[in-house]
Amino acid sequence: MGESLDIEALYRRYGDLVQGRCRSLLRSEQDAAEATQEVFLRLWRYRDSFRGEASPTTWLFKITTSTCLNRLRTRRRHPEELVDTTPQIAGPRDAVASEVEARQLLNLLVEEEDERTRAALVYHHIDGMTHDETGEMLGISGAAVRKRIAVFREKVRGRLPGLEGS
Repeated sequence: MGESLDIEALYRRYGDLVQGRCRSLLRSEQDAAEATQEVFLRLWRYRDSFRGEASPTTWLFKITTSTCLNRLRTRRRHPEELVDTTPQIAGPRDAVASEVEARQLLNLLVEEEDERTRAALVYHHIDGMTHDETGEMLGISGAAVRKRIAVFREKVRGRLPGLEGS
């Protein structure tokens, strides 16, 4: 069935959407562009393994999420020296610094999770999928997704007490 998968058409139709998703997950324009290329290379490389059980777009977004999570895992193993690009804002510096620190800690907590939990968080909170839809994407039950997200939230609340409403 791989022959009927038109990767060029998928790129024309979904390339910008894939790059936007990569940008939101990786938080870097350069990483997003590289990840987008990698996604479509993987689609082409594994086109013969597409069985048509799901839509091509479901397969595309699964590969996109997996590619970005792999890049985040690699980034965690081989951290680069971070340059502070936070704009200097006139006003209460402590509040801005606290928010930046909280976001950095939240990102670190997400990166510490196993791949399935990270994917569940992405599908549910970024893509807006239900627990059941997320479970279908991951091959687990909706209840298992709900549990993974609840455990993560408790972990976050323990480390970032100011996030009671999350």
